[in-house]
Amino acid sequence: ASEIELHDRFENMGAQVVREVSMQTNEVAGDGTTTAIVLANALIQGGIEANERGAKSVDLCKGIDRAVAAVVTALKASAKPAKGNGILASVANIAATDARLGALVAEAHERVGAEGVITTDFSVTTETTLDVVEGMSFDRGYLSHHMVTDQEKMEAVLERPLILMTDLKIKDPKALETTRRIADEAGRPLLIVSEEVSPEVVVTLLGKQGSGKYLIVHPPEYGHWRKAMMEDLAIITGGKVIARDLGGRLEDITAEDLGTAERVRTSASYTSIIRGGGDHAAIASRRAQVQRQY
Repeated sequence: ASEIELHDRFENMGAQVVREVSMQTNEVAGDGTTTAIVLANALIQGGIEANERGAKSVDLCKGIDRAVAAVVTALKASAKPAKGNGILASVANIAATDARLGALVAEAHERVGAEGVITTDFSVTTETTLDVVEGMSFDRGYLSHHMVTDQEKMEAVLERPLILMTDLKIKDPKALETTRRIADEAGRPLLIVSEEVSPEVVVTLLGKQGSGKYLIVHPPEYGHWRKAMMEDLAIITGGKVIARDLGGRLEDITAEDLGTAERVRTSASYTSIIRGGGDHAAIASRRAQVQRQY
């Protein structure tokens, strides 16, 4: 469906709108693309009919927003919590059309909990297995789609990257020379987690990057929550946050300041840090602290 192009330019405009609906649904939910297309078609056809009857477009949009809010409220009210492995396995069975895969998904959810993150990857064998690893995920994605390494999934994946974490604004490409040199000498890719990176810096890194060499993401949250999340990231990866309120300078960075991970996986909307190089005792202590607070 993502490759459909129609000869008639007006029909093609409609096809592209529906394709975008499908792609965004898949990106956010991972399923439901057919339902999204059916709903989009109904909204478009109903909207055209309402316009022909004299309805104003602005009023029509407001009406759709109110209807969506009412439907979401009704769905939440009628929803039943999926408590227990049996219910989760049943739902997963339907989605995977495979009882063994369904049971494996349910087991994964049970082991990591509601706050955990479940990802899939290609196996190097014919077996489907479950592996629970330390990691962290947050709702921020890559700054540019030119950083993507997997065109099919539209993901950027770095293997064994070094990780720079800072709340400094990176405006000049020269500010990253020390960090880039450390990464180049180690022969490892570089993930940059920074509050602000200028377009000039992004373009410079893209111009110098081979596939999977540099990746830039913004840190999650805002204000003091952002600082807390950055500290969490530093603990998990075994690095340091280069902070402006502590007089941190990018030019003074050493290899010990950079975090590490076995893998980083990033889409347009999320980032997952897998098997960070932080101290296990420090990670366990921080996890216990967060659980006590929330």
